[in-house]
Amino acid sequence: MARLLLALSFVPFALVACGDKDGTDPDAFPEANCNDDLDNDEDGATDCDDDDCAEAPACNGGGDSDEPDPELLCDDGTDDDGDGAIDCDDSDCATTFAPCTWPKAMDMSARFNFDGQTAVCETFFGDFEEEISDCVTNLASTLTAAADLQGCTACDRVFSGGVTVLTDSCTDQFGDGGSPAPSSFTFGFVFTSENSRELWGKDDTSGVWSKAIDLTLSGTTWSYSTSDRVNVPVDECDNSPIDVGLLTAIFDFTDK
Repeated sequence: MARLLLALSFVPFALVACGDKDGTDPDAFPEANCNDDLDNDEDGATDCDDDDCAEAPACNGGGDSDEPDPELLCDDGTDDDGDGAIDCDDSDCATTFAPCTWPKAMDMSARFNFDGQTAVCETFFGDFEEEISDCVTNLASTLTAAADLQGCTACDRVFSGGVTVLTDSCTDQFGDGGSPAPSSFTFGFVFTSENSRELWGKDDTSGVWSKAIDLTLSGTTWSYSTSDRVNVPVDECDNSPIDVGLLTAIFDFTDK
């Protein structure tokens, strides 16, 4: 306690030594808080009207306004506008297209339509034909945002989730190896604007991420579809792999 009192006794001396005889010189005590409606250094100028606040974020960079800039950078961990609220805790970020408005989860539905055709197997003994039937697989998933980008440096967020099989006639037709249903989905998203999103996918073999497609917005649902020919290798056929039909995949994403 004696040492504390001794240290405090030097405060007035320190103020005088710094050129402030009474402890109220505004030059010795600049305006430290530029957004509290107080004249902290008692120089007659409050907040952004004080020259000390010319560089403060709350004063629009020049001290010419007492209205703070809106929080424009909503994911930098900084109170950019000096209003005491950081990033997503700032109401400015609720209306700015920023990470605060990006979804943390979304519902996804996937439909795989297989349009079978007549498969022709060419052999030394002649051609053999087989009718390949149509089939449909319907899947659903709730995707949640991953804690990291999982290597997709171009993505804003990566979402993943397990799969629920709603209907699957393709397994009945082709067996487990013929069903397009995976056990889980992982997608990367780039939120380019409120009305524009990119979907990214990861190659299971190389682990490389690449842009798959620009999603289409209809109401509150983001969608895309793609179609590919299905070719099946058959060793006994000279024309292997054989084209057996067209597989169309339709994906819908809805923010939760």
